[in-house]
Amino acid sequence: MAKPGARDDMENLPAHGADAAGNARETAKLYEFLHRYAPSRPGAKHDMLSDRYRIDLALPLPEWNTRLTRAYAATTPADPGRLLMAHVCPPEHAPRRRAISLLQSLTHRYILPLVAAGVAELSRPEEQRFVVIHERPAGKRLKEFLAGQPAPLDPRFLCDYLIAPLAAAIHQFAELDTAHGLINPDNIYAGDVPVLGPCVLEPCGYAQPFAYEAPERLLALPAGKGDGSAAQDYYALAVVALYALHGPAHFEGITPESLARTMFREGVYAALTRHRDVPEAFDDFFRGLLTQHPNDRWDYAHIKSWLEGKRFNVLEPPPPAEAVRPFECGDQRAYTRRELAYVLSQDWNKMAALVQNGQIMHWVSASLRDRELSDNIAHLSRHTLELTGRKGTQLAEQLICVLMLLDPKGPIRLKNMSFHVDGIDSLSVDLYAAKEQHDLQMLATFIGSNLTAYWLEQQRKDEAYTAPAAVAAILTRIDRLRAYIRNAGYGFGIERMLYDLNPELPCLSPMFSGEHIHTLPALLTRLDRMAAARAQDDDPIDRHIAAFIASRLGIAHDLRIHELAALPALADNRAVIALHLLSLAQKETEGLPLPGITHWLALRILPALESIHSRILRQKLGALLADRAGSGYTQLLADLIVNAGYAGADLAGFHKAQLAYQANAVKIDAYRKGTQISQQSARVGFAMAKAFAYLAVAFILLSIARENGL
Repeated sequence: MAKPGARDDMENLPAHGADAAGNARETAKLYEFLHRYAPSRPGAKHDMLSDRYRIDLALPLPEWNTRLTRAYAATTPADPGRLLMAHVCPPEHAPRRRAISLLQSLTHRYILPLVAAGVAELSRPEEQRFVVIHERPAGKRLKEFLAGQPAPLDPRFLCDYLIAPLAAAIHQFAELDTAHGLINPDNIYAGDVPVLGPCVLEPCGYAQPFAYEAPERLLALPAGKGDGSAAQDYYALAVVALYALHGPAHFEGITPESLARTMFREGVYAALTRHRDVPEAFDDFFRGLLTQHPNDRWDYAHIKSWLEGKRFNVLEPPPPAEAVRPFECGDQRAYTRRELAYVLSQDWNKMAALVQNGQIMHWVSASLRDRELSDNIAHLSRHTLELTGRKGTQLAEQLICVLMLLDPKGPIRLKNMSFHVDGIDSLSVDLYAAKEQHDLQMLATFIGSNLTAYWLEQQRKDEAYTAPAAVAAILTRIDRLRAYIRNAGYGFGIERMLYDLNPELPCLSPMFSGEHIHTLPALLTRLDRMAAARAQDDDPIDRHIAAFIASRLGIAHDLRIHELAALPALADNRAVIALHLLSLAQKETEGLPLPGITHWLALRILPALESIHSRILRQKLGALLADRAGSGYTQLLADLIVNAGYAGADLAGFHKAQLAYQANAVKIDAYRKGTQISQQSARVGFAMAKAFAYLAVAFILLSIARENGL
């Protein structure tokens, strides 16, 4: 610390010496505070959720683990005998938060109760995680239950015990405008009544076995299926009924690819029944549910009427072959446009050649006899020819459009990825967690290309199509995202895509490892607590923190601090950008003072003030910065560093000083030149005078010699 009277001595120091002394003094002042600062932390109890449910990490329940979560025993003091299970979710995967909020308040006889959900402080490892608590299922898994039943299964028992209750449960999900997505013999528990197991821990259908997935979702990646609708659950119910009738051997030897190709050629009903007889009373049930298109599928009203004895006499659907002749692609043949889309998507290089040479267009015209489709593909073919040999993504975009035309109801295919529009959010997080940076960048490019508008145009050709709420919400987010993704600055790019598409996703910054930070107040409070440990080496921001804040605040424009445009070293400084963002966040939250953050910011910004030209201004700003850090309000620092307007004045003063210096330099140079001329003239004059003197002496001596006759 400076001694009394030291300020006067500092004024007489050389510029760099004075700055160094001032910075050392202010830095010491800031560090002194941080060494003393120990903000209180809320006293959350370890392994407790909402102070009501205890999570027993010493008692894992591996039989109820999922692909992404781990299950542990849980209890509640309010009801010690109630058997509960807690699923601990990984931080980089977002559970189905909307479905969780809907099911927490639901009591239904055939749906496993979702008791509680939220963030809990765990002791092993010591970190925060999102936890979902369910009641433990009372019965056996349906697979085990059916193995103990006499064969063949009584049709009446199948209807009364299994189909009727589960159809009622699916109807409840439809009433909530969501889907279960995980209806299969491993997730149905058979006790006194059948109960549907958990479905909110992972993206909808993430772990659904492929045989139970509806045709429109079968070929999408697990994380990219989207929320879907009750239509997929009714379809899965029909497949569960097939399993109950024929047993697990009915599905042996089937792969996702073979099942899809059989569906394309023979139809869904034939592919799933595998040409085996079913009880005659079930003909309507299976024919009404095992359909190619969800719009043609039975709903609860149909199933209820059928259970009550009504006969619909649904005809067995004919094979879906559309073409007069198959399309031949190497050793493969495609008989329908959907099958062709699948075959083409397996080899993008070959597809590009087939599109460009017109083979697909000719097959559509001659074999499908679809003039409109043929014209549309011809247009895309001409466009792809114009792009031959060019680098970039435009060719891929045209090929995606061709596949959308051939299979508008199927997933969007993007090279090795396939997904539905309402699955883009969960797919982006899954790719990030798997560190698939190339695929994540391809997904970002797809979003930026506006191809979702082309996809929506194809859907609207079906007059019955109405965009589900989940699809409409994603399309709105994508429209906003398009400009953000192309921006490489802080608060934008890939990170912004993750948080805008997944509003419930916690901040994934490495600085918050082990923390579940999902709100702005939580983020600011955590940064404030870590200030003392981080201030010396790190800025209070990285790309994830910036994107998280920008997403929560809806920042749409680049974080360029125009007030500091005259001082690029300050305008582009990461600590200054952090100050700008954090001041906006603190203003939005209207929270308590955050002195840890303000002192941290002051320490990181202080060295950047060296870019200011005026020594007096540098010293004044440094002192004010350290003083205002004590307030705990980032806005006061922002008013000083960002909004004070000193940058322009400093630059103007610097330019004025430059001009004065240049003018003085000219004068000095001129003066120096004049002095040099005078000195040179004197030297030349002296030399000439000396020479004339020598000549005069020589002349005199010569004259004397002549007079003396020498």
